[in-house]
Amino acid sequence: MQLLTSLVAIGLLLVSGCARETGEKEMQFTKGTGDMGQFIIQQALKRDARPVSTNGLPAVAGDWSYSEDQYGVVLHLSRERFSEVETFLQQAFGAPAQAATDTTDGGKLGWYSPKAIGVALQFGYDAKQTQVIVLRPQPASEIIKRIPEAMERSGK
Repeated sequence: MQLLTSLVAIGLLLVSGCARETGEKEMQFTKGTGDMGQFIIQQALKRDARPVSTNGLPAVAGDWSYSEDQYGVVLHLSRERFSEVETFLQQAFGAPAQAATDTTDGGKLGWYSPKAIGVALQFGYDAKQTQVIVLRPQPASEIIKRIPEAMERSGK
């Protein structure tokens, strides 16, 4: 379990900088349109996810934005919509590998395991926003190879 937690943390560190491959300072977000839930399903299926259901899912409407690159997609929406997103994800993908738990900054963080659903999927919120990250499966060798670069970008 600790290995999985470490890999998820490394994956999230990598995705925090994955859109910066072109030398940009920040990820570029595009305003989303329509049902964000269906967008999540499309993005997950595009990366070979195995949802438990794609029919009859609740809509996740309202304002949202996303940033996508070769590794995955990051979605943002208002902080107040977290429970709506969490409910949607549970209906689409089942129980998460790690239910959303409190973080040290007053937010929540949970995730789904690539072993269980075919993609790494993280969901949570902080003081500003709710965030969902969908990452394509990556071999450990690829993740390890990119750790120094991700650490440098994050200022660690």
